[in-house]
Amino acid sequence: MASNQNTTNKTVICPHCGREVPPVKRCPHCGQILPKPEKMNGKKYKLTPVEIFLLVLGGIMLSVALVAL
Repeated sequence: MASNQNTTNKTVICPHCGREVPPVKRCPHCGQILPKPEKMNGKKYKLTPVEIFLLVLGGIMLSVALVAL
């Protein structure tokens, strides 16, 4: 089975006829409605274990400072 998009992201594969077409609402070859192209709504950050540790440590230190007031 072919994927929905190729590596250039300028064309999609029609799931109905299997042809490579531009990202439009309907396939120009078979006329079927194409699925919407996937969009990235934002960057997905991957935190390293060190960054997670520092975030937790910072949260703990902040809560201790607020309690000490």
